[in-house]
Amino acid sequence: MSIMRRLPFALALAGLALPSTAGAHSASGGTGGAGIPEDPAVASVVCEDATAWACARGAKVTLQGEALDEVRQVRFLGGKGPRDDRMAKPRVVDAHSVDVLVPAGARSGPIAVSSREGGRALTKRKLQIKAKASSAVTPSAATPVAPGAGVFPIQGEHKIGTEFVQSFGGGRDHQGHDVFADCGTPLVALYDVTVQHVATQSAAGNYVVLQRADGESYAYMHMQSRAQVAKGDVIKAGTPVGRVGDTGRASGCHLHIEQWTAPGWYEGGKAIDPLPLLKSLDG
Repeated sequence: MSIMRRLPFALALAGLALPSTAGAHSASGGTGGAGIPEDPAVASVVCEDATAWACARGAKVTLQGEALDEVRQVRFLGGKGPRDDRMAKPRVVDAHSVDVLVPAGARSGPIAVSSREGGRALTKRKLQIKAKASSAVTPSAATPVAPGAGVFPIQGEHKIGTEFVQSFGGGRDHQGHDVFADCGTPLVALYDVTVQHVATQSAAGNYVVLQRADGESYAYMHMQSRAQVAKGDVIKAGTPVGRVGDTGRASGCHLHIEQWTAPGWYEGGKAIDPLPLLKSLDG
């Protein structure tokens, strides 16, 4: 008998058990084995307006199913071939649901999800993509206000931050105040203003600076996408300028707003606490 054939017998006599292949790969994660991650599965898709399997570009859609807590990428597949595929990063993830925004350019088609561990899932049904959401920000959606009056900058449900780090002067010399709202919530000009700056920056993300005739200015930061107004535009209070987002150095969807005295934002003015202004406009 060769040494290789005698080895298992010798181990058995010594009281040493050979590892069990089945035990080492048990999905139940028993003693001595690691559990096999379960592949994600999507059973239903619901848009933010409660419509199933139909949603608009830019709207929030919720994927419901099982083992979704490790999903890291959602792909909107569109038609045949990869040319019209659009990828999106989930906003909120748990075991049974994934919230994600329908990306610009997405077309009707199945949805694919992939997890950190390499698991994949493809919906059997197609998501019907509508051209735009009923709540989309358009120039005609400007909130009418009395001449010279102000309007709260977020047009939707919101919560003004109360923690130290969310307040003026908070952590890292916070120069503004944070107001929380769902990503995609419309943002509007709070007064009759001229657009002073439109840009994107690593910390501020997409931002816009609006300036009143008296030189005071207001910066909106972390917007979902680049402002829909241009530098030099003269706009009325209530005119849409963008949407709440989490771009740049942001943790969660919110508006970071700064208020600067004349002659304006980094034009010789200084930042002041915008909380009293926000409270006065939050009707």
